[in-house]
Amino acid sequence: MAAAVLDPAPAAPAHGAAVVAEAAASAKMGMMSDTEFSLTISQTYTASTERIFRAWIEPKALQKWFRPSDQVRILNAETDLRTGGDYRIEMQTAVGTVHRASGLYHEINEPVKLAFTWRWGDETNAEDTYVELTLRQLTPNQTELTLFHDEFLTADERNSHEENWQGVLAQLAIYLS
Repeated sequence: MAAAVLDPAPAAPAHGAAVVAEAAASAKMGMMSDTEFSLTISQTYTASTERIFRAWIEPKALQKWFRPSDQVRILNAETDLRTGGDYRIEMQTAVGTVHRASGLYHEINEPVKLAFTWRWGDETNAEDTYVELTLRQLTPNQTELTLFHDEFLTADERNSHEENWQGVLAQLAIYLS
């Protein structure tokens, strides 16, 4: 398997992940957005909403799965889970490149919604984008996760993130199994 590079090379897509039409996503998520520069991915998991939500907010859990492929390792994950609190995830590719993602939590509605900003790197002039996760319990042990990511400046940025998010969601499925 080739080494995963977070930006711009794509990670392998998740099996079963479906990209939902962006126009429908904006209406569904209640967001006003230029749909050309947003993305929505939905995935169904065999796990409760509570278990999936915890996987997204607990640093020890994030260190086990939050990566676009198994060729990337998490060096550190920190969360300050409160509205306005921050998170930071540091990962390293197989070739040694270190990437950092960070942001602020905007909405925490455990176990059904988590919204936060997303920023690559430590640059103060880096552009923040917006991520919203919604979880919907389908059965006692089956949950649909919808990831909405908005405010990309270019279609290339959006496309790169879409492929990497698909990889991240595939890693989540492995973690939950």
